[in-house]
Amino acid sequence: MSAIAERFPGAREADGRIEIAVGGTTYRARVAMEPVGHVSVQVPATDGFELALRWTDRGIAATRAPSFDDSFLVETNDVALANAWLDPDVRDALIASRYVAGSSPLRDTALLLRDGSWEHELRGDEVTARRQTKETSAIRIADMLAASIAIASRPARWAQTFATLGKRLGAEAATRVELGGKPILRVRRGAAEVTVRFLRRLGPADAGRLRLVVSAHRVGSGGETLTLIADDLPRAAWPPANERGGGTLRIDERARALLDAAKPSTTIVRPHDIELTFDGAAADVDRLGAAIELAGYWAAPATTPYR
Repeated sequence: MSAIAERFPGAREADGRIEIAVGGTTYRARVAMEPVGHVSVQVPATDGFELALRWTDRGIAATRAPSFDDSFLVETNDVALANAWLDPDVRDALIASRYVAGSSPLRDTALLLRDGSWEHELRGDEVTARRQTKETSAIRIADMLAASIAIASRPARWAQTFATLGKRLGAEAATRVELGGKPILRVRRGAAEVTVRFLRRLGPADAGRLRLVVSAHRVGSGGETLTLIADDLPRAAWPPANERGGGTLRIDERARALLDAAKPSTTIVRPHDIELTFDGAAADVDRLGAAIELAGYWAAPATTPYR
């Protein structure tokens, strides 16, 4: 615990876990040195996302950035999300965690030695680091805890990008991204509240694919429905069939202009709600702004300034 407190000032034990404040967010962790070295850190909802990282031979990994250490193997069930998750902070922390201090028997020279015994994983809303044998160094446990927190804090850094977008859109931004959880942005458009969130699975049988979803509850709906799917969206990413309502929603001139500006992957209007989805981590303020305007326009057409 003293080694962890030295690395993270203010760290404390509470209810069998270690609480560490980083960037205004408190992370809860567990650590063990034996019978095997183990570190775990809780993360927000990840909607089934899995990521495994281990040191291996050169030239195998295909999802890392060019500057990432070429002996790191990345295994994941969502390549697009893995690339987004492994930002420079994560990559730097992982590479730094691999090197340990050593000494030369021939001269007084400081050495950095590679330690490939630890593996890292993100699964089930938890980041873990483990090795097959016990860890004798408390400093190495602190190293792995630092690397694990870098991975676990990615949703907070990701949210900072959307906080900037939120200011331009007049939206309230969350402090961290939750996949399939709470919205990252909330904004009022007329009588409607429009939300922006990330998710991977549209239903229990969906294998998972990173999506950004703009949605709103319809106010005073007449039951009209609509389904639009972009021509270039793979069939595997199509949403489930839309339920039938009281006719097809008419696309007027205002809606057509917003659709052309937003270019969503899918547009689903159900009797009681609206969803516009973007394939991947869309962060274009103009497209996102147009999608938000369209969701608000269709959600409460009688009270918007466009009618």
